[in-house]
Amino acid sequence: MGRTPTTPAGERTGTGALASLPPLRPLPSVSVIIPALNEERYIVACIEAFLAQDYPHDAMELIVADGGSTDATRALVADLAARPGPRPSIRLIDNPGRTTAAGLNAGAAVAAGDILVIFGAHAKPASDFVAESVAALRATGAAAAGGPIETRGEGRLPAAIAAALSHPFGVGDARFRYATGAGEVDTVAFAAYRRECFDLVGGFDLTRDRGEDDHFNWRIRDAGGRLWLTPAIRSVYYARGDFRSLGRQYLAYGRAKGRALAEEPRSLRPRHLAPASTVVAGTVLALLGLRFTPARLMLGLGAGAYGLLAAISARQAARRSPGTPTGLTMLAFPVIHAAYGAGTFAGVWRAFRARLRAR
Repeated sequence: MGRTPTTPAGERTGTGALASLPPLRPLPSVSVIIPALNEERYIVACIEAFLAQDYPHDAMELIVADGGSTDATRALVADLAARPGPRPSIRLIDNPGRTTAAGLNAGAAVAAGDILVIFGAHAKPASDFVAESVAALRATGAAAAGGPIETRGEGRLPAAIAAALSHPFGVGDARFRYATGAGEVDTVAFAAYRRECFDLVGGFDLTRDRGEDDHFNWRIRDAGGRLWLTPAIRSVYYARGDFRSLGRQYLAYGRAKGRALAEEPRSLRPRHLAPASTVVAGTVLALLGLRFTPARLMLGLGAGAYGLLAAISARQAARRSPGTPTGLTMLAFPVIHAAYGAGTFAGVWRAFRARLRAR
């Protein structure tokens, strides 16, 4: 049986509610929640990696919240659940809301664990992922803990996209993408959360599609909780396979940050605003350049500087991952930045329009 949160999703809690958490019991139970929608290509590897964890299996459960898959995802999960032998239990539940936030909330509503791990069907955990997550929570007293994600690509273009997403020029100071040291962070992906986070803060905001984990993490910090990142917690994420999918992904991320900028600006960091600032500067200079030569010169210098930084960063990223095409990696950077920047403006505009309608 799951436990119902005492605070509705999205509602603010009193400052300090998560500042001091009681110690974990000797063997805390862990619920892993995996939202999925048409993930037949990745879901089996993801679940099997959790079934092979070195954490005691009788203290684990896997919950797959399916958003109405039309491929073989549901059948594959059902087949894994029916296999005999000692292993963590697997539950397949429906996610009629279809979004990631709705799936995570549906899973949390039935989860029995002292610790709730949120994970992606497009990813794969290391064999000690759960054990290291529990150890980090126990050692630090943090409200949530996670680790840096190793982004991989299957093929030349996906490998280039993965390299761009693993370099600071591509993702700024998002440490969960490339960090090599442990410490407190402002957000973390694929995190293990103390049950108290859901009891005191509530679930994920159902009005957010993308960025729901960043918003949840901010609410935890706003309630006094700490987020901890350690390289000991390892996982692999498989990058999008083409620039169009990458652009759509980062446009959606940008929209989420634009909404956050309008509604809770304290939750943002400089990296969230850098792409939008670049888009603004480039657009303004391009318009001014239609009439003024200095603006054209500034635009040319700015574009040249950006291209030089992209080339240097692409070369660095390719060295870290031999065989990665440098040219394609260089092209991935502007796709990420332009889509994210444009999405940020769209998100701000949507939030502003919603406020006007509410009045």
